[in-house]
Parts: sequence; structure tokens; C-alpha cells
Amino acid sequence: MNSYAPYFLMAGIFILIICTIFFARKQHVVLKKVGFICWISLVFYFLTEYIVIRASTVSYSFFQQPMSDPGVTTCGKNTYILASYEICSPYHLLMNWTFTITGLVILTGSIGLHQFWPHKQKTKIATALLITFGISYSISGIVPADLHFLWHTLSSFPGMIVQIPALLIIGISIRKARPKLALWTFFCSSVTTISLLLILLLPLFPELPGGLLQRILYGSVYLWMAATALVLWRKEHINVKDTPSKYTSRKI
Repeated sequence: MNSYAPYFLMAGIFILIICTIFFARKQHVVLKKVGFICWISLVFYFLTEYIVIRASTVSYSFFQQPMSDPGVTTCGKNTYILASYEICSPYHLLMNWTFTITGLVILTGSIGLHQFWPHKQKTKIATALLITFGISYSISGIVPADLHFLWHTLSSFPGMIVQIPALLIIGISIRKARPKLALWTFFCSSVTTISLLLILLLPLFPELPGGLLQRILYGSVYLWMAATALVLWRKEHINVKDTPSKYTSRKI
């Protein structure tokens, strides 16, 4: 029988961190520094996934199997709907903690770095969408596919879509002030959009590498966040040394 205790703990930590961020939302300097660290740390996600996959006691297809499979808590076939193949991931708990923490660093970074976007209602919407993206990702770790497939799927679904309008809004808002960063943002939004469209075609073309496409879908956003945080951090460092930052801190 599966132990639900770690997942209740994940849920508790998830709620605690969200409450902490809410009460610290006016600490713009602190949130900014934390935001840099959070988004840059996303580059380590696939390293952890690699470690978990390597520990699998059965064959795992990086190109075909979904990202949720290393987080499945039981071994065998038909562990959840659509998984007619065999799964056995001894490090499933590490993978689910990684899902949960990844979502938390995404939403924390989104809040902390919101102050760098131009002060417009649309950028607030973009930040709200990125927060939704993070929440969606965290819940996929708190509720593994084999424990409750429906809730796992429903919670994961928004995270496949909301990042696209978020990146487009941010790219449009900064295209004059930061044209190179805007171009990078549009490129990443195009990659994640194409990946999503190809994933939607999987029922018609099952030979498409669904697992790889899902990783590109999310990985392009992680890469955008990590690179964007580095660019903003460098710009902030230069501004601190020379002149005040162009964008002032704002509440979300």
C-alpha cells in the first residue's frame, strides 16, 4: 500500500510557501533576489530527472513516455489509465518532490521578477498565468498519475497552455525597451507552441515522440526563465553600479 504521508507533506509545504510569499509580497528587494535564484535553478530540473530515470528497474523511453511516469509510485503494468506498459521507478518520491519544488520556484520567480516588466495590466495577467503554470506543475507532483489520474491530468492541463500567452504578453511589453530579450521570448513561445500543437496530434500520429515533445514544451519555458533571470540580474547589477534601475518595484 502506498504511503500518502509524503504527499500530504508536499501539499503542506506548498501551501506554507504560498502563504509566506503572500505576506512577503511587499519585500520587493528580497523577492527580486529570490526570484533570480529560483528561475536560474530551473536548469537543474533535467539533471534530477536523468538521475531518477537511470534508477528505473525497467526500460524507460525518454522519447515516448510522458514525464509523469518516473513519478509513478507503484511498479507493474496498467499503473494508471493509458499506461499499458511496465513502469518501476524506485526514485519516484524524488521525482514528485522535484515536480512540486519546480512549480514552487516557477511561481516564486514569477512574483519576484514581475517588477521588471512594464507597469501594465497585461503584464499582471502574464504573471498570473506564470503563477498558474507553477501551481499546475506542483500539483502534478503532489498528486501522482497512479494515485489519482483524473486530478493529476486536470491539474497538469493548464500548465501546458498558460505559458504561451504569458510569454507573448511579456515579449510584446518589452519589445521596445529590451528588443533582444523580447526576441528570445518570442522564440521560446514559438517552440513551446509548436510542441503543444504536435502533442495534440499524437492521437492521429502516435509515432511522434510524445515524451520528447512534452519535455520541449516545458523545457523551452525553463530555459527562457533561466536565461531571462540571468539577463535581468546582469542588468540589475549594472544599474546598481551605475544608475538606478529603469523599472521601479511594483506590487502585483
